[in-house]
Amino acid sequence: MGYLDPQTEGPRRPSPQQLQRPDAGVLYLRSYLLMRAVIGFIGLALPFLLVLGDFALEGGKLRGSLSEYFYTGLRDVFVGALCGTGLFLVTYKVFEHNLDNLLSNVAGVAALGVALFSTDRPKGATIALTPLQAKLGEAPVAAVHYTCAAVFIVCLGVISLYFGIREGNRTQLLGRRSPEFWRRFHFTCAAVIGVAVVFIAVTEISGWFDEYSLIIGEALAIFGFGTSWLMKGLELRVLRGPRPPERALRAQEAATAG
Repeated sequence: MGYLDPQTEGPRRPSPQQLQRPDAGVLYLRSYLLMRAVIGFIGLALPFLLVLGDFALEGGKLRGSLSEYFYTGLRDVFVGALCGTGLFLVTYKVFEHNLDNLLSNVAGVAALGVALFSTDRPKGATIALTPLQAKLGEAPVAAVHYTCAAVFIVCLGVISLYFGIREGNRTQLLGRRSPEFWRRFHFTCAAVIGVAVVFIAVTEISGWFDEYSLIIGEALAIFGFGTSWLMKGLELRVLRGPRPPERALRAQEAATAG
């Protein structure tokens, strides 16, 4: 399989018998799923942390984009969340040779670019240039930032789309929901990201609602990404393992009471 070949079949999960007595492979799988869920949670939480944290620390108004919080007291949160997400995306499928791995790598590098190449300073701000801006120029650094942000969002949308394709092709149930439900779920998340991209493009070109169009579109895209990845990682049957039979539970309770 090459880097341009999509992975359309979902990997099989351990049987209930394997989960009852988990080996190293099952434990590694649980760690992998948990990390994927954590990345999704970071995506969902980041807009709230930035906006609410800025209000709490500085009492300022809503910024024009998530990237503008780089110039607030939430800089470390913004950079740290994106760097953590970027490093995870680059490494979590690094040994696979397929389109999913390529998209993850590109998205991860783009996330690092968004974090390390800051957006241009807010209008009228007297904040000093960063060392990178002073070396390369504020406009070129901002151009890299916006390019990386666009690539990051588009790649995440395509990844969520393939999540849906793989989940719909499963023959193994992962919980109470059917594969068709999860197909539609991840397709919806991909569509949300697509709507966010279109919203940003239309409002930027038309000038309509331009003061807050970026932050709305970015938050919408991040929510779509975060929801898709959080639910992709929360395979509770694998994370928790199967519940013991009722009779075994009663015996365990009796032994504890005795």
